[in-house]
Amino acid sequence: MPTLCIAVHDEMLAAALAVPKIRRPLNPEEVLQTRALRYQRGNAPYPAWYLFGCRRKGVAGLVDGYARQASVFLLPESLLTADVTADYLDVQFCTLSRSLLSKFKSRGIKIFGYLPEEFASKAFLAAALADNGGKHFLPLQRTYGKDSSPDLPPGEQSVWIVKSPYGAAGNNSDGTPYTVWQKAVLEENLPSLLAALNKEDKLICSEFVITADPYAHHADHVVHKMPFVADGQAAVPYGRCCQRFIYRCNWQALAERGSLPLGEFIGTPEITTGDISRIDAFPDFVEKLSFQRGRLMLSVDFIIPPDGRPRYLETNKLAATFAEQFDPLLPPLIDYYARLPLNN
Repeated sequence: MPTLCIAVHDEMLAAALAVPKIRRPLNPEEVLQTRALRYQRGNAPYPAWYLFGCRRKGVAGLVDGYARQASVFLLPESLLTADVTADYLDVQFCTLSRSLLSKFKSRGIKIFGYLPEEFASKAFLAAALADNGGKHFLPLQRTYGKDSSPDLPPGEQSVWIVKSPYGAAGNNSDGTPYTVWQKAVLEENLPSLLAALNKEDKLICSEFVITADPYAHHADHVVHKMPFVADGQAAVPYGRCCQRFIYRCNWQALAERGSLPLGEFIGTPEITTGDISRIDAFPDFVEKLSFQRGRLMLSVDFIIPPDGRPRYLETNKLAATFAEQFDPLLPPLIDYYARLPLNN
């Protein structure tokens, strides 16, 4: 039987195993024993659902799908070195350098779940979309360095969001929150924000997209999170249902203070599902995202302002959506992905 290694970011694997730290591989027997145990626990975190499934949620998980086709072992990312022995390697839940990728491929190991490291950068993703003919799907934005001219892009936008190229869940790479600014206040403060950057740091100023969403009681900021999947080709939407985060912003507080942390401005969302078939421009949007290729799962975040054209925010290879079942006609994405034939 072929062997398959699932490499997982150390902290993520520790969370899935409910241990403080993990410093060793789990052999196939241990993996199956752990899967049987963790599958029963309905209150486990997302990493456990991804790897071991959850009976209460109706998700089988990555281990179950792969174990039907191969002998599966788990490996912390910190132990992922060139001498790892396996027929297949899944790196959906960790980062793999180009140098290691090349070494594994030279040994005939088939790789799943890989994206180049630069895909973690919002600035890179925006440039890739623009280069692929999708500039009209981007919010008005600009990436700055320490020595950039402190001028906002021209336009009538009155509210801006400031963030680092790397970050997630509304936080920058250093853990500080994204911030939302009134235009005049940001123009006054942008020179000092750039001066505070280190030489190698970048900062993104992007228009804060206002929605007036007719499918969300005209809420003023609705973020859509759509699962995508690829089987060696360009990633495509998985089904037609997405997750919607519906926010109603605190405009009074922003007017009084001039700037706010993102979470304080948008508040706690109402989370529902949505239907992408209602979005006329969505097929073109997907085609312009065709630079995202491989055998992997993705979650694409976008917003739809009143003109009906999606505005792309970012892509996540690690997103808290893969174990969810949005489309009642389809299994959770993690189960579909794990059951793809290994030799495709």
